[in-house]
Amino acid sequence: MSVAWVTIALTDLNSYLVGAQVTAVNTAALAGGQVDRFTEARLSVVSRIRNKIESCTTNRVSATALTVPPSLKMCACLLIIQALQTSIPSLKLTDDQVRLIETFEKDLLDIASCDLKVEQPTDPLDPPNAQAGANVEVVSSTTRRATRDTLAGL
Repeated sequence: MSVAWVTIALTDLNSYLVGAQVTAVNTAALAGGQVDRFTEARLSVVSRIRNKIESCTTNRVSATALTVPPSLKMCACLLIIQALQTSIPSLKLTDDQVRLIETFEKDLLDIASCDLKVEQPTDPLDPPNAQAGANVEVVSSTTRRATRDTLAGL
């Protein structure tokens, strides 16, 4: 069954982290001209998740950019929080958050190896971005006439 994929918004992180912490990791101590941290973290995390999904050739990703399957929303949010947390190291992840992230990392590997299914999008990207592996061509070589020994002294 196909489902509409979801776009992760900054407010979605509030379900997994205190609102004041979300604001702090997103905006504290930004350099001049630097965009909020969430924008970059979301792009990186969602792209990684979508690449893992596409690694399994039976999966498709949504044509809508920056979307993930609903079942991976929590995964995306926690991985984004993990990426944002590095900007303020004093805001450590809890043991429960670390365990969930480790579980999600394993799930992403299982998705990539086709051992775990994800919801297929209602608007699949066509053609899919995933590239099939290239064929290998064995090339034989001829015996070298000019070698280090035969050219010694030149």
